[in-house]
Amino acid sequence: MKIVTKATLKRVAHLLPLKNIDIVLYENPEGAIAEVGGIGGYTPNAHTVLISLDPKNPKFKSAITRELSSTLAHELHHAIRWRKPGYGITLLEALVTEGLADHFALEAGSRKPPPWSRALSVTERKRLLKRAHRLFHHTYNHMDWFFGSKKKRIPRWTGYSLGFYLVGEYLKSHPNTKASSLVTTKASVIIGV
Repeated sequence: MKIVTKATLKRVAHLLPLKNIDIVLYENPEGAIAEVGGIGGYTPNAHTVLISLDPKNPKFKSAITRELSSTLAHELHHAIRWRKPGYGITLLEALVTEGLADHFALEAGSRKPPPWSRALSVTERKRLLKRAHRLFHHTYNHMDWFFGSKKKRIPRWTGYSLGFYLVGEYLKSHPNTKASSLVTTKASVIIGV
């Protein structure tokens, strides 16, 4: 873990100004994502990155080399974005923040997008994007949009998938732009609404 963490920090430091960030890796199965081998991340503010580990996950050992770097890069992008403009209080801001972080993880060396950024079919994405668009500039229920709600018919990881798509469309239309250079850019500039 130490080697992967150091290598990731070195790569990310070439792309983002990493200063005054405490990174905590700790055993926390409840915060880890089973589908990626028992690793998860959370960034509650501009100075703290928490990496949850589940060593009992059968894929944990391989996830250290495959997923730890991606998760750490994603969360470090969040830490810098927390400083300006912040994570966001509207649905649009949260979608862009998560989409940027996943695109940044790719920029920082991840081999493929994580499962949460591609959790929707094209049909689902179109339908849910229409729903989300009506709520872009409103506060939102984070659990519903990012972790799913059967009652509201929002599939798990919808917010991550929509954010990844929206940011991806922006990056396609601005081919010389990288997620690292957008870390402090307001969501409304990226999405144009």
